Amino acid sequence: MTSWLNASFSGLSRAAAGRQAVAVIVSVARRHGDRRRPYALFALLAAGALAVSARGEDTFFAQRVAPIFEQKCVACHGEKKQKGKLRLDSFAQLMRGGEGGGVVKAGAPKASELFIRVTMDPEDEDFMPADSKPPLTPDEVKVLELWIAAGASETTSLAAIKGAPALAARKAPVAALAPDWHPRAAQIAQFEKSTGLRLVPRSAVPTDGLVLRTASAPTRCDDAALAQLAPLADLVVEAELARTKITDVGLVSLATFSNLCALDLTRTAVTSGGLGTLVPLQKLESINLTSTEVDDTGVARLKQLPALRKTWVFGTRVSTVAEDPAAAK
Repeated sequence: MTSWLNASFSGLSRAAAGRQAVAVIVSVARRHGDRRRPYALFALLAAGALAVSARGEDTFFAQRVAPIFEQKCVACHGEKKQKGKLRLDSFAQLMRGGEGGGVVKAGAPKASELFIRVTMDPEDEDFMPADSKPPLTPDEVKVLELWIAAGASETTSLAAIKGAPALAARKAPVAALAPDWHPRAAQIAQFEKSTGLRLVPRSAVPTDGLVLRTASAPTRCDDAALAQLAPLADLVVEAELARTKITDVGLVSLATFSNLCALDLTRTAVTSGGLGTLVPLQKLESINLTSTEVDDTGVARLKQLPALRKTWVFGTRVSTVAEDPAAAK
């Protein structure tokens, strides 16, 4: 019977479980052949549903207290590591305390070991978090104080505890510049081995894309090498191609680098005739054409690139160029 009870309630949200329990209990019981004791089942399921609802996401503990422990405490007091035999990764573990006993005294923050430790002088050897980890902010300390003073309950609603500092506005997620490169690590390694060129992560964030580096061996990078990059083209956000053997033929391959943001073609054989090929690069923000045969005609073609903001044309045949190509459109 346990399996079908679980299945019946697995789709219910915690907050809604209590409200929906009454509506489904009798029909579920009958569907599974237990017509004689629906009210006994009602009592069992209702108790479970109410318990789930009580631990729901609308409680002060879940919304305000648990996130503090998750961010500042569980690295040393969690499932994998328990300093002082104390765990703070669940309400039950918190209330169980550590090797010195309980750490929370309901209704009395200043008598609670947990609160005492996080409000000590940071220079004190008993201060928590230890080991130079980031301390709790004043707002986080206030949240703990209010929660303990209100009874240190797991089920008290968020609205029931007044005076808590407002939550900081969540930062908007940073947009990915390219797909995560990790799934194609083997292809990247093979490309580097066969061409002698390098594809380097732009940062520690795997969706910040790759940089095509050729400075250590510019003569190895030619139009054929760029063609070999086709399976990895969407991962490249910067292409450092200065002093390479790239020609207008290679620009055809570069036009497929859909996430390319920066392109350096200094001292290459590209011409104005080939620059029009780059029009599909909707994300290209900068291009360096220093010491190439590019002229005004080529720069005019670049005005079709919506994101382009910087163009370097030192040592070219360009007579004038807008600092911001978009301004000249």
